[in-house]
Amino acid sequence: MRNRLKHFQALAGLFAFKTLKDGKGNEYVVYQDSAIEDLTGLSDYADIEDKTGFEALENHVHLLYGIKRIEYKPLIAIGSDLAKALLASLKYNFPEKIFIVYVCVHIGEDFIIRFHQKWEGESFYMNPDDFNSEKDVRVIMFQG
Repeated sequence: MRNRLKHFQALAGLFAFKTLKDGKGNEYVVYQDSAIEDLTGLSDYADIEDKTGFEALENHVHLLYGIKRIEYKPLIAIGSDLAKALLASLKYNFPEKIFIVYVCVHIGEDFIIRFHQKWEGESFYMNPDDFNSEKDVRVIMFQG
């Protein structure tokens, strides 16, 4: 029963957020359960140069491990629905911000969902075209 509850806790955690500000006043959106509580007091984060990378790495959740081939197509559909719901929740909670949400399904690897803001002057964290030519990997990106 413990593993089953972990899956639902991970899903519920996708929709709980908090904000952090760095020394320059940039506001980051991260998952509520992020271990980072304050950026201004941590010298490693006081001046984040790659804001996109910071958020994308901090805001990624491995929902399943060891994806089987039979799970691949259903997880793409499920992942798309989850990503749309996550994007809607982010837009509702932070209407002034633009977010990018990714779903990655990789046979033999993991089912991952992640997000970051669209930061001015920075590239997206991932380009789905870089992955979708491989038959065992699918990355889907939503923006809004």
